[in-house]
Amino acid sequence: MKTDPNWASPPGETIRRLLAAREVSSEELADRIGLRSDQFETLISGQSRITLAIAEALAETLGSSPRFWLARDKSYVRELARLGATKPADEESWVATMPTKSMKRYGWLPQAARGQTLRSQLLTFFGCASIQEWGVRYSSGVGEVAFRTSLAFPADGMATLVWLRAGEKQAELLGLRKYNSQGFKKLLPALRRLSAFKHPKSYLARLQSACSEVGVAVTSSRAPDGCRASGASWFNRNGNPVIHLSFRHLSEDHFWFTFFHEAGHVVLHGQSHIDGEGASIIAADPSDQEAEANAFAQDILLPLGVRERLTADRPSRSAILAAARESQVTPGIVVGQLENAGVLLHGKMSFLKRRYHWEADPYIPTVRS
Repeated sequence: MKTDPNWASPPGETIRRLLAAREVSSEELADRIGLRSDQFETLISGQSRITLAIAEALAETLGSSPRFWLARDKSYVRELARLGATKPADEESWVATMPTKSMKRYGWLPQAARGQTLRSQLLTFFGCASIQEWGVRYSSGVGEVAFRTSLAFPADGMATLVWLRAGEKQAELLGLRKYNSQGFKKLLPALRRLSAFKHPKSYLARLQSACSEVGVAVTSSRAPDGCRASGASWFNRNGNPVIHLSFRHLSEDHFWFTFFHEAGHVVLHGQSHIDGEGASIIAADPSDQEAEANAFAQDILLPLGVRERLTADRPSRSAILAAARESQVTPGIVVGQLENAGVLLHGKMSFLKRRYHWEADPYIPTVRS
């Protein structure tokens, strides 16, 4: 009678064997993949997942195909899930860390879910069969995904992870073409014109459609209580960038700046910056990357020439309206940029901004009347 083994072999064991056979050093492989030494060790030990980019690098250096390496990793996750067993107390602690009140309020969990039913519904939300599988999939933690937040790090990591998963689930349903990096970069300046649409439902649908044509997923959802993320971006296993937005601060200027900030990360930093599967490859100085993404967004929304004219003196309402027409954005976006630059006092021209509020839909807010 065949019995299943009581152990699980991480893909790192296969990687080590092939390194030895091909006389390639681990440092050389880590460099080719684009990982620091500590990140490479988490990959070898099975603590982080093999992404499409890593699978392609492994195939090129060690042989086989990217599909083989992705399948090898998935097999390891399944084996861990089969072998794992948690105590009831551990399961209760896991459930207790989740922002279940927000998730029920948004319709992501049934209102009546309690006990084992709640646990099962949470696993379904994450697309996992067990807590062990969930642990392997998210072993690197939400800190491995680059967020733009008003603080250094979200206050509640699990709430942020739930918010990320809401974007991941939406991205899985979008019909995306193969990612076209040059096409996306060329498309971006034209997308600022979508700010002319008053209602988020109108411009978000157009934004999603345009970006999907060049292989980029744009998703949005309300953040659970405790999550302070404005936006996040990562590459999924198919190599498609995902830009997830929270409509934090519920104003048009903040939304559009966040979108172009995350687009800046995708264009400027690519897969060397972020990865939504928990195997992030973050550059040594992410603060520099944040500054670059900020400048990228600023240059698209308010071109340098326009910005210099406006910042030379205190801009009037008529000057702001003229700058908005020239830059093909709304006056509210111009006001937001001038506030960030310290040219306008916050609130001075805020009546020009469109504001939003949340109603029943947890994915898209409505215009505040």
